[in-house]
Amino acid sequence: MGKRVGRQLVTSEWLKTMDKTSRFRNLVLINGTILVGVAIPHLIDDFLYGIPAEFGLTNIQAQISAGVFSVLLIVILSLVARDRRWGAIGAAVLGGFLALAGILKHVPRMLQPGPYWSGPFSEILILLLILSGISLLIISLVALRAVDWTNT
Repeated sequence: MGKRVGRQLVTSEWLKTMDKTSRFRNLVLINGTILVGVAIPHLIDDFLYGIPAEFGLTNIQAQISAGVFSVLLIVILSLVARDRRWGAIGAAVLGGFLALAGILKHVPRMLQPGPYWSGPFSEILILLLILSGISLLIISLVALRAVDWTNT
């Protein structure tokens, strides 16, 4: 049975070999990485369609904000990788914030008639951003309760 190369068997055996902390840490990291993979292209879409200007940001301010956002993502995922409680808290806050921002800013516009921005690609990015943000929020909150994280 251990030699069978079925996806489910490999996944379940892999998870069984990890302790509880490692399982939750890896779930937060995987979800955080998926969120990053969606958030960065979506951020570019935001810039292309003038969202920073709607908040009164100049190009330079928007670029600095994007740099800070990128560094923040790296710091949060690095803290999670080191089993730090603040990493899991940061991941939960980031996931919740991005999901809420996507819901409040983009969904009402997507519901209007006509294509939204680049059409289906932009809409898929927004929906994936919302779903991955909610997923990261939930998994991070569950991980915070289930695991004894390092308190620094």
